[in-house]
Amino acid sequence: MWKYFEPYKASIVLLISLAIGGVLGVYIPETALKLQPIGKIFLNLLFMIIVPLVSVSVMSSIAGMSDLKKLGKILTVIFFVSIIMALIPAAGVVGLATLFDPAQGVTITLADKFNSGSGEMDFVNMVTTNDFVGLLSKSNILALIIMSVIAGIAIGQSGEQGKNIAESLNGLNIVIMKIVSIIMTGAPIGLGCYFAATMASQDSQLLVTFARAIMMFFAATLIYFVFGSSIYSWLGGGMPAVRAFWKNAVEPSATALGTCSSLGALPVNIRAAKAMGINEEIVDISLPLLVNLNKGGVAMIAALKIVFIFSVLGMDFTAEIFFLTMLISVLSAIIVGGVPGGAFLGEIFIVTTLGLPLEAIPMLVVLGTLTDAPATLINVIHDLPAAQIVERFTKKLNPHESLTVEQNLACSE
Repeated sequence: MWKYFEPYKASIVLLISLAIGGVLGVYIPETALKLQPIGKIFLNLLFMIIVPLVSVSVMSSIAGMSDLKKLGKILTVIFFVSIIMALIPAAGVVGLATLFDPAQGVTITLADKFNSGSGEMDFVNMVTTNDFVGLLSKSNILALIIMSVIAGIAIGQSGEQGKNIAESLNGLNIVIMKIVSIIMTGAPIGLGCYFAATMASQDSQLLVTFARAIMMFFAATLIYFVFGSSIYSWLGGGMPAVRAFWKNAVEPSATALGTCSSLGALPVNIRAAKAMGINEEIVDISLPLLVNLNKGGVAMIAALKIVFIFSVLGMDFTAEIFFLTMLISVLSAIIVGGVPGGAFLGEIFIVTTLGLPLEAIPMLVVLGTLTDAPATLINVIHDLPAAQIVERFTKKLNPHESLTVEQNLACSE
């Protein structure tokens, strides 16, 4: 029995610490407020490593894809499919949260002032800086990601010299992730203390808003799992593709929920994709890329986090914020979600990009932790219809071996 809960061990410990912090904040507010410095130390440690983490992780990931550059058509379709399959669920969650406001009139007050949503968004300064030093600030995380992608492409196109740099980046990435793992050992204490201080100064009804937001996400996930999967499979090959998908969807779905790891479910997903009749060459090329790029569940929870935090802070969710939410959701799904340790990076990405207060981070962590399993389910299961779509639009790597879905299924059986 305990083996079943092993993948959730870190999440369970974190949730327990956050729950303890919430109880302290509600019932012993004077003591809880004194714990805030401990939480700030933990968050500052994360902020200190965020720039090298993002830059090195993104550059090494992009540079490592250079050996697939000859398969430009497949890569183009995969990127396009990943973007669309991030935008659709993100927009759906925003629409659902707009209709059923999870805050329901509950707002929180913060000691620190912030400017997000108070004026026009400066997109030029959001995606670029006027000098290199600006990239070294966590306040310019979006610009840092864009430059890291460009640098990764340049490294991948630089031949043998580029390979040497890519290998060095991979080694540096391992060291940085070890630093992150050391820092993250303090996550239960640090976030628990910060959440305690946050709850000490807020209405206890805030806890009810978490429950509403989480239940809404679970409902949205179920609907998207059933209807989204069917529609995507139909686009990939009509009703035969839909039947092939649902015939083989149970095992990867159960694996995703049991492991809470997209990468851990990859072997099962590859086996299911081949059993569905998808061309093996397409499967072997597309699924390892889709597992890193196609994360609709990450996009969904990123959108919910933004709508939720704007609602509880009593801020207007304007058209500009909506488009920025779509951008953040796509980047979270394609880039941030693919970075090791990206769970906490996602919260920091949202807070720094939107100029939100630090108090928002523990609240976003609560949402992210409790919705990790259903988000992983969407990440994993939609790689299968995505591979069907990739196969349809790229045909086959060898057009002389073109088979229908029914013929591929017959061969696999």
